[in-house]
Amino acid sequence: MNSTEQALKVLKLFLTEMNKWESYWYQVQYENLEVDYTEELKKEIDAIYEKYVTVRERKLGKQVALSTRFPSTFTPDGEIISCELSANNKKIVIEVHKKFDTGVVYEYRYTLIFKNKEWRVDRREMLDYDGRWIKDTL
Repeated sequence: MNSTEQALKVLKLFLTEMNKWESYWYQVQYENLEVDYTEELKKEIDAIYEKYVTVRERKLGKQVALSTRFPSTFTPDGEIISCELSANNKKIVIEVHKKFDTGVVYEYRYTLIFKNKEWRVDRREMLDYDGRWIKDTL
């Protein structure tokens, strides 16, 4: 398996686990509005981040806010538009296109970093309506 294939596999696994986490907890919270699930949410998302995401302080994002939405924007079945591997094989940028059943279309750009012999998701950007990539939270 080459570097690009390895990075794509890591991204797909991350998106799959995040999709399951977000979809499950959205439903649980929706059905039990009076219950505080903070500890359970945090424990599960921390385990996902520990497996797939670069280690650094994040002041925003799912791991901090513990927010969920439906449908999840972490879509492992999105169409891969492009993969751009850096010259030193230490960074890859992967663009993903997803059209939801509602007709809404999202394009995300994920940056993965190769460090300590493994690929890790480092950041996510979203294509804005005016064609600019803007920082989005993981």
